Amino acid sequence: MRIKAIIFCLFFCLFSCNQEEVIVDKANDQIELVNGVLFYQNTPFNGLLVSKYDASTFKTKLEYVDGRKDGYEKQWYPNGQLSQTRRYTEGLKTGNHIGWWEDGSRKFNYQFNDKGEYEGRRREWYRNGNLILDFNYSKGKEIGSQRMWTDSGKIRANYIVKNGERFGLIGLKKCYSVNIDSNEL
Repeated sequence: MRIKAIIFCLFFCLFSCNQEEVIVDKANDQIELVNGVLFYQNTPFNGLLVSKYDASTFKTKLEYVDGRKDGYEKQWYPNGQLSQTRRYTEGLKTGNHIGWWEDGSRKFNYQFNDKGEYEGRRREWYRNGNLILDFNYSKGKEIGSQRMWTDSGKIRANYIVKNGERFGLIGLKKCYSVNIDSNEL
């Protein structure tokens, strides 16, 4: 019994290691997205979907399993600088998603749980390095302190979410003007 197991493991390793990864260019006309599932040659795609700026410079790389994003998605600027990296599991955003501006400074940082919901801290930055927002999440819902700023650093929103209710400066604007001298909106 033990010898059969060893032979099976050797056989499996020998043949599974020789399989080549399927790499397809995003511009390929045999690629089709149907109801959120990517098909290649009429079959759900398994492999690496890529696009390039030119022959040697990648624009994007996305890993797919059974037609859904599963693995890493990476994007680059034309100069080769990494723009963002994201993780997917069975088509859902998972893990840490990080983005950078062309100069290498931070652009965004998000965390997702295994259900594709925001989890933990969500932060975004303006090109000038100032924070746009600093939000906190649990199971996809805002929780605790939430703050937003203008590009000059002026506070735009500053509130706390407790038991699903917001308390503080929400930062919302009215969708209409109120005219005191008229009965119309």
